[in-house]
Amino acid sequence: MYKEILDLLRCPKCNGELSLTVEKEENDEIIEGRLSCKDGHDWVIKEGVINFGSVEQELSNNWTEAYEQYDEEEMDKKLSEGIPKNQIIIGDKTKKFIIDKINNKENKFILDIATGRGALFIEMVKQLKVKSQMICTDLSFIVLKYDRLKAKKINPEVRVNYIACDATNMPFKDNTIDAAVSFFGIANMLNLAARGIKEAKRVLKSGHSLFDSYVILKEDSEGFKTLKEFCEENNVIGAEEFALRSGIERAYIKAAFDNINITTIGESIGEKNEFDLLPFEGEWFAMVVAEGMK
Repeated sequence: MYKEILDLLRCPKCNGELSLTVEKEENDEIIEGRLSCKDGHDWVIKEGVINFGSVEQELSNNWTEAYEQYDEEEMDKKLSEGIPKNQIIIGDKTKKFIIDKINNKENKFILDIATGRGALFIEMVKQLKVKSQMICTDLSFIVLKYDRLKAKKINPEVRVNYIACDATNMPFKDNTIDAAVSFFGIANMLNLAARGIKEAKRVLKSGHSLFDSYVILKEDSEGFKTLKEFCEENNVIGAEEFALRSGIERAYIKAAFDNINITTIGESIGEKNEFDLLPFEGEWFAMVVAEGMK
């Protein structure tokens, strides 16, 4: 954590102001310490990550469990071998599209929502031209701890804040963030995705944007039917709407974004994928970026 973000933060339990206690600091970064509010809520800063006590999803992206089975190198290898090349190619174009958008405007604070293992974040560390502080958020303290170590190896000078928190109740005051991004992270929130979009709008400054990526399907496809059944069986009804262009657009409209643009980055036919439910093997899919300007 860097002290500059303290003015942006609020207690996620009571929305109160937070005060900082520093226990260990290296090169201006708070490595160990705590954040406290007047109502007695205390939050630990450990290994450079602020922990607001969020709990990982059970249905998808349980990173604590994954890191108990594999180390960083093993996970990188499994992902590179298990994700089809056509998805990787379109995914790389999606990252470039978002980063180019960010590089076109000065942004003091860039928020990455549901960072995960940092697929977009690591490329931002390499490619961002604007002088910004990044804020990486995820439910998982563990995955952010490893993201921090990866970023330090790539660029020791980069200023990144890591916050384990719930993306439907982020510890930021209203109108404090210059740009928000999510590389399939909001989509992975399943039936909570709409709440994640609304929360992103709340923390954005007026005239600034959320850039959010999705895999979309055809509504009359067998894959979409299977996805809908999966959502019903796992009690995440409504999550399937974020695999449709129309569903994404409706969520942004309900969040009251002023300007909404959904850009198709690439399309292809799904291949066998060991790690993701979407896209479905043998069926059409596209990757899109939704931009909502507040």
